[in-house]
Amino acid sequence: MIQTRPYEFMVKYTPQREWIERQGILLWLAFFFIELGAGMFFVSSFFNNLRGLFIGWLICAVLGGGTHLLYLGHPFRFWRMLISSGWKTSWISRGLYFVTLFLILGAVHIALLFWASPTTPLVVVADIFAFLVIIYGGFAMNYVNGIALWNTALLPILYVVSGIWGGAELMLASALATGATGLGITVEEWIRILLIGFIIILAVYLISVRYGLPAGGVSVGQIVRGRWAPLFWIGVVLLGIVLPAVVVIMSFLAGLEATPVALLYVAILCGLLGDLATRYLILRCGYYHPVVPSSVYAY
Repeated sequence: MIQTRPYEFMVKYTPQREWIERQGILLWLAFFFIELGAGMFFVSSFFNNLRGLFIGWLICAVLGGGTHLLYLGHPFRFWRMLISSGWKTSWISRGLYFVTLFLILGAVHIALLFWASPTTPLVVVADIFAFLVIIYGGFAMNYVNGIALWNTALLPILYVVSGIWGGAELMLASALATGATGLGITVEEWIRILLIGFIIILAVYLISVRYGLPAGGVSVGQIVRGRWAPLFWIGVVLLGIVLPAVVVIMSFLAGLEATPVALLYVAILCGLLGDLATRYLILRCGYYHPVVPSSVYAY
């Protein structure tokens, strides 16, 4: 239960609210769409797939960048963060640099691919900034020392894997929509590896946080058997992991061509929803340590 009475933060584990309640919901969506779009661009660049590059760029710029600017409160003043020295201490400011440079380089790469011939150095630099865009949300949260669920080196790794996995899923959906079966088969190989990596890292992440600081135990307790357990077991585990894994196994055994396209689309949608639910739980269940240490977990 979220505590609201004054001074309870001194003796009880207090959930953070700024990044998930009211306007904070926009930041949750911004992190998801920014990393999803950059992930799709990153995967598409390995295949020089113009359609995937453009869709990924649009998702990052419009859905991700738009919600991020709305979260800042003054969308038309965000440029002040770019010319200030805030990047030295703020991962949000660094993230704006990463996103801005990625969008510029990505747009140039897409234009060259459409009208001329892109250069390898440009593709490499664009992919580097795409990777930084994917990982920066994890570092922005990891930087908060007071929340044990966030303050772990595994969080940026989890976000990288989930961002690229989501991008590969969208790339597969694009390939299915255009009938590019050969491309879909190759992208599905990426998805298999990334899905396995996501399952392993998520499990290690939760276990390491659970047996770390007491506040971490409170957070994981809320996720796996507390108030938010239904969202975790149904949204993340069942829909986001088990169902996509079953479809991946089916396509591996029978072949992508023999797997019903509708089932593939359902698996892709469930995987994305599971990623979104995972990010929500990580933001929602981030608890601060009490000022007065306590050894009792508040499940």
